[in-house]
Amino acid sequence: MRTIPNVLALARAAAVLPVVLLIGEPAHAWWALAVFSAAALTDAVDGPLARRLQAVTPLGAFLDPLADKILILGALAALLGQGVVEPGLVLIIFGREALAIALRSAGLIRGISIDVSTYGKAKTVAQAVAVALVLLSVCVPDPGVATLAAASLVAAVALTIASGVDLLVRAPLLLGTGQRSAHVSAR
Repeated sequence: MRTIPNVLALARAAAVLPVVLLIGEPAHAWWALAVFSAAALTDAVDGPLARRLQAVTPLGAFLDPLADKILILGALAALLGQGVVEPGLVLIIFGREALAIALRSAGLIRGISIDVSTYGKAKTVAQAVAVALVLLSVCVPDPGVATLAAASLVAAVALTIASGVDLLVRAPLLLGTGQRSAHVSAR
């Protein structure tokens, strides 16, 4: 379904390509930061816009968090390729996001809407801020900026783990081993 919020989510996912290409050229790090930040900010717009336009759809509920994951994981993979982030941190984030995608897909197949949890919202914001700060640390090679970027990435990983645990606690609802519910929180 073509709605403005869905178009914004798709644009956010598509923005990963220029971000990755720009990260690959250190001279273009500022552009990578600008494109990533602009794309990440669309996440704050599409959900409220969908509700305001009464255009909330199961497809949009699936696309929105998927677009976030594509943008953030793509940027992290490019930063990993440049040796800017630690592989273990990226692996934790990737693993949690793969779990979320699998469970969201299972829920979608079973007709279960997986709503955004508080942990999921906080995790997404923390990951986007962390990636933006890591990109800033590439642009501004300053020890203070690098320390701030590293601390924000560790905080994002901590929230990623917490939201993953929350998701696993709710997983029995999706897997049919617990009481079924029309809405399960995750992101």
